[in-house]
Amino acid sequence: MRVTLDLVPRTTSVFDLEEVYYVDLLGEETLLWLNRLGARFITNTAYGKYLCQRLHLHRAPAIKPIHKRGRGKAPPDTPVSTSK
Repeated sequence: MRVTLDLVPRTTSVFDLEEVYYVDLLGEETLLWLNRLGARFITNTAYGKYLCQRLHLHRAPAIKPIHKRGRGKAPPDTPVSTSK
């Protein structure tokens, strides 16, 4: 709720729906309200995509990972062990 108190029309806020598995009627109304304010939603799950399609929510583009495993280099914030 705290996040929504600070929103203004034409917001650039993005909400992550990746771990959402159920939304009741009040939740749907809240998502529609956020959508009207200009919020966008991240999801790649089947339910999230269905929810966005059914409620006509604006989806944010997928975020590309900075580092792909197996390329031989660790991301900058990963500690690297020097012991063998």
